[in-house]
Amino acid sequence: MVRCVTLNVKGLGSNIKRRLVLRELRSAKADVAFLQETHYDQTGTFAFARRLYPQAYSASHSRRKAGVAILLSAACPITVTSSHIDPDGRYVILEGTYQGCPLILCNVYAPNTSQIPFLRRVLAKLQELPRAAWLVGGDFNMIFSENADRLSLLSSPPPSSQCRLARNFRSVIRRHALYDLWRVDNPSSRLFTFYSPPHKLHSRIDYFFGNTLTLKLLRDVSIGPISWSDHAPVVLTFLSQPKPHRSCHWRMNDSLL
Repeated sequence: MVRCVTLNVKGLGSNIKRRLVLRELRSAKADVAFLQETHYDQTGTFAFARRLYPQAYSASHSRRKAGVAILLSAACPITVTSSHIDPDGRYVILEGTYQGCPLILCNVYAPNTSQIPFLRRVLAKLQELPRAAWLVGGDFNMIFSENADRLSLLSSPPPSSQCRLARNFRSVIRRHALYDLWRVDNPSSRLFTFYSPPHKLHSRIDYFFGNTLTLKLLRDVSIGPISWSDHAPVVLTFLSQPKPHRSCHWRMNDSLL
C-alpha cells in the first residue's frame, strides 16, 4: 500500500515551515509527497527531510518563486527510472514502476493565469511517454465544477470568466481520458481545499487525476483539514496489489433451448 499526499506549502524557507510540513507528512504516513510552492533556489540542492525521504526530485525557478518537488520515502515501493524537470519550476514528471505496473507521477503548480495552455503543455509531454498509469496531482489554481467545487460566503455567483475556465478545464481533462480521483471516490461530497479570506471564498483547486490504469490501483482519496497552510492536503492511497483484470465470457442461456 502506498500513500500519496499533495500540498501547497507556501515556501520552505523557514525552519518552522519545514517542521510543519514534516509533521503533516508524518501524520498522513506519506510514502510519496507532492509539494508545491517550495520557493527553492535553482543553485541549491533540495535537502528537505533527506533521512525520511531520501529520493527527492525538484524543479525550481531562478527567482525563488513557484517550485515543486516529489519526495519518496525510504520504504516507498515505487521504483523511479527517469525524471523530467521543468526549468521554470512548474512541474516534475517521474517515470517508474509500482508492483510491476508502469507508473507516471506528475506534480504540477499551475500559474494564476493561462492555466489551460500550461495544462495542455504538461499533458502533451505525458502523452509522449510510454503507456502507464498516470497520477497527476498538485495545485491547479482553478475549479473543476462551478457548482460542486466553489462556495462563496457572500452568496455571489461565479463570474463568467471562472465558469468558462472551469468548462475548459473539464474539456482538457476529458480529452485526455482522465478522472478526478477524489470525485470518483466521493461522488456526492462537497469539500474544499483552499480558502481566500479577501474573497470569502472556499474552493477545491488541489487535485489528483488519473487514467483507467490508475483506477485499478486506487483504494481511496480524502481531503484533510486546512491548518497551518491555506491549502488542505489531499491524500490518496494505492492498493497493495492492482485489481485483477476480469474477463467476461458470454454463455448462452440453456433455458432458451
